[in-house]
Amino acid sequence: MVIDFDDGSGSVLRIQPLRSHRDEAVYECTSSNAAGLASVSAKLTVLEEDQIPHGFPTIDMGPQLKVVERTRTATLLCAASGSPDPEIHWFKDFVPVDVSGITGRVKQLRSGALQIESSEESDQGKYECVASNNVGTRFSAPANLYVRVRRVPPRFSIPPSNLEVMPGGALNLTCVAVGAPMPYIRWLSGDVELTPPQGTPIGRNVLELTNIQQSTNYTCVATSSLGTIRTMATVTVKALPVAPVGLMVTETTATSLTLNWDSGNNDPVLYYVIQYETRGSGRVFQEVEGVASTRYSIGGLSPFSEYDLRVLAVNNVGRGPPGATVSTRTSEQAPSSPPLAVMARMLSTSAMLVQWEPPEEPNGLIQGYSVLFRPEEEAPLTQWQSVTTDSRLQTTLSGLSPQLTYSLRVLAFTAVGEGPPSETLRIKAQQGVPSPPAELTGEAELDSRVMLSWRWPVQDPITSLELKYWEASTPTRKWQVVLEPTGAYAVEGLKPDTLYCFSLAARSHMGLGLSTLPIQVRTAPSMSVAPPRKVTVHPLNSTALRVSWKPPLMQTQHEQIRGYRVSYAQLQTPEKVLGQASILHLSEPDSQEAIISGLQPETTYSVTVAAHTMEGEGAPSRGRLAITTGAVPSQPTMMISTTISKTALIQWQPPQKMVGEHMGYQLQYKSLEEGVFTVKDFRATDDHFTVTGLLKGATYVFKLCVQNRAGCGQERVKEISLPEDIPDGYPQNFTVVGKSSTGTELSWDPPHLSQRNGRIVQYMVVYRDINSQSNSSHNTSSTRLSLDGLQPDTTYDIRVQAFTSRGRGPLSPSIQSHTLAIPMPAFIKNFTVKMVTRTSVLLTWEVPDALKSGVPLKISYGLHSVEVPCTQLRALIRGLQEDTVYSFVLSSGEVQQQVSVHTPPFLLTTAPALHLHGPKQRDTLALNLPHTTASNLRCYYIVVVPVSEAHADQWTNPDQMNLEELLEKSPEHRQEHRPERSEPYVAARLDTLPAIFTLGDRRVIRGFYNRELSSQENYMCFVLAELEYSQCPHPHHPATPITTQPHPSPTQPHPSPPSHTHHHPATPITNPATPITTQPHPSPTQPHPSPPSHTHHHPATPITNPATPITTQPHPSPPSHTHHQPSHTHHHPATPITTQPHPSPTQPHPSPPSHTHHHPATPITNPATPITTQPHPSPPSHTHHHPATPITTQPHPITSSAEKQKKREGGGTEQHNQCCASSLLF
Repeated sequence: MVIDFDDGSGSVLRIQPLRSHRDEAVYECTSSNAAGLASVSAKLTVLEEDQIPHGFPTIDMGPQLKVVERTRTATLLCAASGSPDPEIHWFKDFVPVDVSGITGRVKQLRSGALQIESSEESDQGKYECVASNNVGTRFSAPANLYVRVRRVPPRFSIPPSNLEVMPGGALNLTCVAVGAPMPYIRWLSGDVELTPPQGTPIGRNVLELTNIQQSTNYTCVATSSLGTIRTMATVTVKALPVAPVGLMVTETTATSLTLNWDSGNNDPVLYYVIQYETRGSGRVFQEVEGVASTRYSIGGLSPFSEYDLRVLAVNNVGRGPPGATVSTRTSEQAPSSPPLAVMARMLSTSAMLVQWEPPEEPNGLIQGYSVLFRPEEEAPLTQWQSVTTDSRLQTTLSGLSPQLTYSLRVLAFTAVGEGPPSETLRIKAQQGVPSPPAELTGEAELDSRVMLSWRWPVQDPITSLELKYWEASTPTRKWQVVLEPTGAYAVEGLKPDTLYCFSLAARSHMGLGLSTLPIQVRTAPSMSVAPPRKVTVHPLNSTALRVSWKPPLMQTQHEQIRGYRVSYAQLQTPEKVLGQASILHLSEPDSQEAIISGLQPETTYSVTVAAHTMEGEGAPSRGRLAITTGAVPSQPTMMISTTISKTALIQWQPPQKMVGEHMGYQLQYKSLEEGVFTVKDFRATDDHFTVTGLLKGATYVFKLCVQNRAGCGQERVKEISLPEDIPDGYPQNFTVVGKSSTGTELSWDPPHLSQRNGRIVQYMVVYRDINSQSNSSHNTSSTRLSLDGLQPDTTYDIRVQAFTSRGRGPLSPSIQSHTLAIPMPAFIKNFTVKMVTRTSVLLTWEVPDALKSGVPLKISYGLHSVEVPCTQLRALIRGLQEDTVYSFVLSSGEVQQQVSVHTPPFLLTTAPALHLHGPKQRDTLALNLPHTTASNLRCYYIVVVPVSEAHADQWTNPDQMNLEELLEKSPEHRQEHRPERSEPYVAARLDTLPAIFTLGDRRVIRGFYNRELSSQENYMCFVLAELEYSQCPHPHHPATPITTQPHPSPTQPHPSPPSHTHHHPATPITNPATPITTQPHPSPTQPHPSPPSHTHHHPATPITNPATPITTQPHPSPPSHTHHQPSHTHHHPATPITTQPHPSPTQPHPSPPSHTHHHPATPITNPATPITTQPHPSPPSHTHHHPATPITTQPHPITSSAEKQKKREGGGTEQHNQCCASSLLF
């Protein structure tokens, strides 16, 4: 059969099945067109299976049935072999597959496989793999490829919702549909297509609606090849409430009205608004908002006044129109103010004419007046004479006594009652003499000036006025001023901040009238600065004035100006201020201009400017008058309604009395957090506007004004607050601003304004150790927090969230803070070696008060340990070996500190001996002193110890005495405070040892008294050598604290450390104690090795010139006495105190190798009493050579002796010293 190509460019001749004889032939393909004819031929040879030659292609792996989902990739495998290697080709539905396209979907891989990317339905078919070489061609078995297409009818996954909207509002309707294939989405309103046909979106369509004025149904249509579906959404425009009906006044009092009405609304009403105004006042209605019921009493009204009232309803859409207006009058009340301008004058010596003006607040119809009068005597008002008149404003009093002074008062009354009387008016019953000036008042204008004023003009013929004034504190000293007839006068030259009294009398040709009762006025405090200069005021428009000035002259500025105060007031008349002055404060000291806004059009204002300093306000400038320009409209009525959809409906009405041509409205609004108002202009016919995109929980300010050709009128200002919600965002800029080993300081900013949704009332910081799943939290109202109580050297994961009154917002992304590590916990400090001798070590430390809990401390060295009370600050360890390194560990719980020390070697090889041929003075003995070639000996002490004869054999070691106590007292006091005869003492201090030394010659040698000897006593004498080491290269190496892991204890005495071994002590402090060592003589059978060269021993930082005990053998007493001299004691002094067992006499001490550095612990000052311990057993033999050291308590500290010894050496450079000794008993 013949299969044509899809594009008509060729065809395929398919012979199936093949027969060897039938189908073998030459086949010709012919192609022709209008241009001509072309042909090509090929011979087909068909072989039987047994005829297939070597190398004929073989299909090793052919394509298999495959099902692939549309848009997925399909791969058909094919592998063939032959010789030579065959080429692979593919056929689909008997037609060759074109794989020549470089970027096509169909590709043939190098392995021969066919790969089809983004499968389509057209790829479905029967595929064959063909392998061919020069030997032959072989077809694989065909395999079908099926492309599966998912077919799902459309359905709405997010259908649109029914919504409500304010009139003029905006909203979005969203419609989402899914299916396979995905449907097209469009919107309809009735039969009107709302989606352009050329841009129909797939799957989702959002319909944006603005300025919605009426309710409408909108239809969403989803269409695919599998069908069409529809759904409808209704947008309802909410209606305003109707006007309430049946308003009536049910109760009336002088100051209140009670109203009743019917709602007239079927739908719920949020509340009602009552509007009222005084009839004929021309003012805008006052409002009472938030009335929840249909009955309400309005208070605070004026008595006997007519009011117009109306009610309107408010729902969640906004305000409805007001109902019908009702007029009524409040009830009468007694006058609340007295008659005004009371005057009197004598018609004759016995008749008086009294006149007045009606009260300012009559509170009803005035029925008449009562004139009260009485000769000037003290009496209750009820005892005054009274004359009652009708509503006329004058009366005549007759029958008065000439030359008497009368007091007058006038009151008004209504049908309800009497009002208050006027101020007392005094007048003398003498014809032609004027009455006192009325309404005398005073005002302090400056710190030295008071302005007085009174009623003027008057009817009396006045020729002059006489003013008297005085300081209230000194009424006997008065000043008097005669004035021309006038109504005001400024009193100058007064003292600042002083209370003055003023009284005024009028004079006529008939004589001087009565003086007014004194009034009191206090002058202003002292002005720190003069008034500003060149103050000018110019109108900007109908509601604003521009004020400019120059600062006061420098010579009048007693204090630095910190700002200005602009005061302005509306004038009712050129001389009368209406209401209270308003103040505009300017905090800039360089200000020279201000804009006063919010004024009334075509109104006169008086403006003053004053500078202010730290001391107060300066003198104000003179008032400058200015009139605002042409009339602009008054305030419009504005109503604001909010919804939960972040919108607000603004409705307004023009003012009742429109001035000029109505040009439109201007609306300004912003949130309190914003700085710039959004401005919207509207036509005169517009009456509402919907503001969208408001923020939850925010407070907004709205300003609305009406415009005419003169400009913008007065603004109606209102604020609204939207309901709060939980924050939508997390705090910003969350960061670590500081940290310590136990805390971290955090800082952040509030959430973004658009995500805040209200006022942030608090924050919660949530944190945890990153190795823990347990969270901790801390609340704060600030944007900064210090987290304390954290673990040192620990990483924490920290987040923060904000709260409004409605709840919490989302947590912020976490940040991490790693607390600082601490070098060591609050533990025992300054564990150090205070003193070192050949056989003992004095350890000291400091214990913080917080650790003195009663748990004992533990000192470990080698295989031994000793407990020390927690209040103890030192311990003396004895029984150590000479020339040996020891490591001491002080433990408290799991925290330890370590310090190492090297005991000094044996340096003195001979003991002192009696010189048999010495001087024979009474109470003296001559000694042969030992000789040494050591270069590191600093000085020597000759120490004498009285020993009783019975115990002479028991004292064999200088370490048995308190060497520290021996040097406790300063040498300067040795002569004045000589020790007892039984106490050891230092006889002399020598820089070098002479061959012969005389004991008891009563000389003072380097501050020590060589006292006379007693023939009744035995003495032990020893030489104490102080060693000086200055080769301490590491005096400040701190001891290493050991935590948790205890220090290993050696099982043998520490051998000398190998070369270049460093022992790091605790850091030394000032004036440490000098290590003291005793150096025993070797036994006859045990020679002492000398220390090797270059050996450096760094003990604890020594004090200056400590004493080292030296054992001496005293000379025999004079011939008349018996001398006891135990054997070998001059050769074998006391054994060093050590924590390791002493070697036997036959065991030589190991010497330290070369270049060994031992860094000692650092001593402290003023340590507590040491504890001496000897945990080791006594040596096995020759106890007279190496006696065991008893356990004793060392009561005296060595610090004081160290300091005093340093003074003996004249201070200077701190030395590192050790000591050795040799002894003699005589």
